[in-house]
Amino acid sequence: RALGTDCVLGLGGGSNMDLAKYVAASVTHGGKPSDYFGWDNVPGPICTLICVPTTSGTGSEVSHAAVLTDTANEMKVSCLSNYLRPALAVVDPELTLSCPPKATADSGIDALTHAIEAYTAIDCEHLAVPPGETWPYDGRTPLGDALAERAIALIAQHLRNAVHQGDDLEARAGMSLAATLAGMAFSNCGVALVHALEYPLGGTLHCSHGAGNGMLLPYVMRYNLPARQRAIAKLAPLLGVDVARMDEFEAAEAAIAAVERLRADIGIPQRISEI
Repeated sequence: RALGTDCVLGLGGGSNMDLAKYVAASVTHGGKPSDYFGWDNVPGPICTLICVPTTSGTGSEVSHAAVLTDTANEMKVSCLSNYLRPALAVVDPELTLSCPPKATADSGIDALTHAIEAYTAIDCEHLAVPPGETWPYDGRTPLGDALAERAIALIAQHLRNAVHQGDDLEARAGMSLAATLAGMAFSNCGVALVHALEYPLGGTLHCSHGAGNGMLLPYVMRYNLPARQRAIAKLAPLLGVDVARMDEFEAAEAAIAAVERLRADIGIPQRISEI
């Protein structure tokens, strides 16, 4: 504020970019970050915000969301506002080459969570918005499906190599694109139970957002299976499963198993006790 800042650069992982969003809002409109917690509490446009990710996961460079930890209540909290979408996103895979294996794994499974939650969110026509109110998400849409499907296929193809062979530029490029596509998918369609559970768990256990999401993802997929069997079954071939001889239920179960294998292969915790 003292400098009269008119542009904020968010450089780094999701935490850095999210903090840049709060800074830009606070510089422009005053107050402190907690004043903006919740939906639609940023009163207007913010100063120019440029986001440059050095991880492949949060999609914060294209989203309207910013997450911080409320240390007083040990809870991760978010600010959601369309004014927080960056004016410019520079996504350069070479900036992720030095990202360590654990951060690569945690952020990569976060991107997968974003894509799968967008793909299995409530359908847009069934999203019940009270009269006179706006909502941060639109629910599942065909455009969101297209973004999520591409992101999921890229993650299945490239995440293991990005974690275990960090200098593989093809894998890094695939993950950079996947994270951005998944960010566009979830920030329009929505996230759901995985994130709702991770916020209190992450705040209490002090694990990364991605590790918490990755741990929870297959459990929530199985919980949602009765209501989303067809959608989850469609994930199976995107995740590399041969579904030629499977019925829809078997394909859905195979998709969940594929997520569990991916989670284990990159070292994501499988139970709370591991955290």
